[in-house]
Amino acid sequence: MENQLDKVKIVREDGSVQEADVLLFFNLKENGKDYIIYTFNEKDDKNLVTVYTSEVVKTEDGYKFENVESEEVWSKIKEVMKSVIKENKE
Repeated sequence: MENQLDKVKIVREDGSVQEADVLLFFNLKENGKDYIIYTFNEKDDKNLVTVYTSEVVKTEDGYKFENVESEEVWSKIKEVMKSVIKENKE
């Protein structure tokens, strides 16, 4: 289930709110969970844009982002990212 989102507001642990550009929102069939890949358009020392990935969890108040802990899930997320990059090159 892929959705088109442009921006998302991230509430940091200190309560500050920062807007991020959504690159991809998707569901992993293997575990049925939703994930988001987003960026604040920060660049690293190699001038590459830093991207973030989180699990999206529905709460009573809306949604929250949780860290991806499992290496197995990370592997699946990397496969999704590679697939999207490949599709965009074609």
